[in-house]
Amino acid sequence: MSYDVIIIGGGIAGLSAAWGLRHRDVLLLEAEDRLGGRLRSDPCGGYWLNYGAHLFPAPGSRVDTMVRECGLETVPVTGGMMGLSVGSTILTSGRVESYPFRLPLSVRDRIAFVRAGVKVQRAVARYHRLDRHYDFEDDRTFGEFLGPLPPAVHEIFACASRRATAELDELSAGCGIGLFALVWGGKGSLIARNVLGGSGQLPAAMARELGDRARTGCHVNGVESGGADLVVHCGGEELRARHVIVAAQAPYASPLVAPVAERAADALAKLTYGAFLSVAVETSETTAMPYDDVYAIATPGRAFDMFTNQAHALRAGGKRRPGGSLMLFAGARAAAALMREQDDVIIERFLGDLYALYPQTRGVVADARVRRWELGNVYAQPGRGRLQRVLEGPLGAHENLHLAGDYFAELGNMEAAARTGVAAAERVDARLREVTHA
Repeated sequence: MSYDVIIIGGGIAGLSAAWGLRHRDVLLLEAEDRLGGRLRSDPCGGYWLNYGAHLFPAPGSRVDTMVRECGLETVPVTGGMMGLSVGSTILTSGRVESYPFRLPLSVRDRIAFVRAGVKVQRAVARYHRLDRHYDFEDDRTFGEFLGPLPPAVHEIFACASRRATAELDELSAGCGIGLFALVWGGKGSLIARNVLGGSGQLPAAMARELGDRARTGCHVNGVESGGADLVVHCGGEELRARHVIVAAQAPYASPLVAPVAERAADALAKLTYGAFLSVAVETSETTAMPYDDVYAIATPGRAFDMFTNQAHALRAGGKRRPGGSLMLFAGARAAAALMREQDDVIIERFLGDLYALYPQTRGVVADARVRRWELGNVYAQPGRGRLQRVLEGPLGAHENLHLAGDYFAELGNMEAAARTGVAAAERVDARLREVTHA
């Protein structure tokens, strides 16, 4: 079989590329049994359970355009996104700058927290003035940037770092600063919306539109040159294409592209991913809960690093419906170790800390489901910026191999992945038009 373009990988990058090329003879191949990658959710009565990516970008973004084209709706996150819990104290409102003075910390810890916070805030201001961030603070780790911290303060910043699935001594300083820049975007944040119905609604809708042009359960074994075309080996089948877009995660993409683009394969092999696991919790309360107007809380010192209220999108005005949906997130080394445990062990640990955080949840947990993500998120280590140039643009002797993925950003996110898929699709479409009109 021969195609205009074959896309390898059915996450948001591959789906975005396929969406932009659906007027062409396109075939998308995904190894898993479903499309969407970390965009995964299940319906749950009038709510939904989210397991992975859940914050969607603002109107005008590439992802938002696809959401609307699929007939879906996003709503803004209006609840607190910068909550912080230390011990029995939960802060979900007020200026972040006031947190060091409102938490149960010693004077020494308060001073260290303030100094580190001011250092990060000033760096975020510099970050926002840049067009490209790959080389920003790329020569040291976030931990080195912060400097020595007392244990209690170190744990607070480490908890934030684990949101990017990395520890303070792994994440580049620029990547850590970028993480705070995303959250401190406030009402103008790039990532401050939810899809009604759950994040999995988007890949499901795109899959319906693509139909048999998107295949799941297809393991690609290799890509090689075949004259002016490329040959994709998939489950004993040889598929030819004028162009190939590899949108798989970097560890899978690297050996696939090596026969065609060796330097790019080497760069892909050097990219770093961290693990995360999530526990989606269905609740059955019949009255208001203390977190109804909260979206996210960092929870240092607990089994999970983040508490998120996934029912927040349905709490805007009107009568509060019974029940709810939460997602508890753990990232980096502790998550990688914990995911080797059985589901019931993970759930027991997470729920124990949930009850300690919000005792009102005891007795109203109706269901809890674990999802493991071994390659949870790509993040930049020091020196990441030096790899960027090798990955960009068309590759191979005939310039018909293209890469797409969230690893093009210094911190993986949905919009960054989608933009790379769209960019690859636009390059391919332009080249196909040139040949047609020649």
